[in-house]
Amino acid sequence: MNHLTLNVHTVTELQKICWSAELDLDLVQDSAMEALKTKKLFRYQFKETTSAVTNLEKEITEYVNCKYALGVSSATNGIFLALKACGVKPTDIVLIPAFTFTAVPSAVLQCNAHPILVDITDQYVIDLHDLKNKMARLNPRFLLLSHMRGHIPDMQKVIELCKAFNVILIEDAAHALGVKHQGKMAGTWGDIGIFSMQSYKILNAGEGGIIVTNNEELIWKCIHMSGAYENNYKLHMVEGRAGKKYRNQLPVFNCRLNNLSAAIARPQLQTIEKTILQTNQNYILFKDKLKQFKEIVFPMSDHYLIDQNKLDKYADDYLAGYTAMNRPVRDSIQMEINLDDKAKHKIMTICQGQNIPIGYFGGENNQNARLFWNWRFIGQSYRHNLICTNTRNFLQNVFDLRLPLHFTEKETEVVADGFAAVVKEWIKK
Repeated sequence: MNHLTLNVHTVTELQKICWSAELDLDLVQDSAMEALKTKKLFRYQFKETTSAVTNLEKEITEYVNCKYALGVSSATNGIFLALKACGVKPTDIVLIPAFTFTAVPSAVLQCNAHPILVDITDQYVIDLHDLKNKMARLNPRFLLLSHMRGHIPDMQKVIELCKAFNVILIEDAAHALGVKHQGKMAGTWGDIGIFSMQSYKILNAGEGGIIVTNNEELIWKCIHMSGAYENNYKLHMVEGRAGKKYRNQLPVFNCRLNNLSAAIARPQLQTIEKTILQTNQNYILFKDKLKQFKEIVFPMSDHYLIDQNKLDKYADDYLAGYTAMNRPVRDSIQMEINLDDKAKHKIMTICQGQNIPIGYFGGENNQNARLFWNWRFIGQSYRHNLICTNTRNFLQNVFDLRLPLHFTEKETEVVADGFAAVVKEWIKK
């Protein structure tokens, strides 16, 4: 079967493709060298001038249109600090979507709180009906809402529910920097939000995270807990008098961002719109190659994607809605494939053997870290077969594939053609 699926040329071209995150050295090397030449990698070494971290924070606030930002060592640590700053205490209930990465419930447990799972819909977003029911039944104080793979629910309705039930909203927007929804950037809807700069995200700093908020009290709490000991809080470009108020009043967890990571991220932020444009174009190309298969279903939110090569065919009012109101960032592909289990397993196996490292959320003995039934650290009762059955049943058909940021149209086309060939052969059977 394997040797019949793909022609020799396609196999050869696939083997050339690099799926690892690649740093654009031409883009970042000047900024990185400038940071190294200062010989100061610790952000608080800069007393008279601003550090690369401070400058990145300012630039992030301008990009997402919020008041405050704080660079931290990872998005997971950012979530932890955000939870602590919002007042999460031991035994508190924190609602989270059932489809997220294992680090999200881990951050809740780091606060000694209880993560309670909420179902998702077939659009990869939190189920508002299940969310409302659990808010009413459990009386939680916190919702940690992951925009998994950049997919966003109707945030206006989420905000209405949070207000109605007096719930604090923390946005895990690790996957969603640059995503626009109803005129606002993801991560800025809630009381506080978190972005990731891990290597496979839209900003690649190797590791790192950014906390954003419009709440002065919350940012000062995060600043102090991130490691602004003694008078280092004064080196943060945050107006207001709450900085001194929290000095020596909060635990220090030392999860600061360093200047080299910030220096690597800054040029990428300056070109992020160009990156998003190319990424979305790659996604559109991949999807067009698969439109022949009625068995493959893509998210409905894809209708917000626009082929930049065909802009002249769209009405101005439609384009205005796209550019100002809603804009996905598709640096990964999620698709539901409605075939039998044998076919789905074979598609995954053959693709992986041909250098298409696609993930599959179904099947037996699947150890994917995004499947809540694998989170054995949260306890059996939270992973029971009757918990979040909609999420479990839906994900059984879903395939997941990253589109690395360095991909060109050529590489995307080779992958799409290779994947289409595998699917086509199994649909014939």
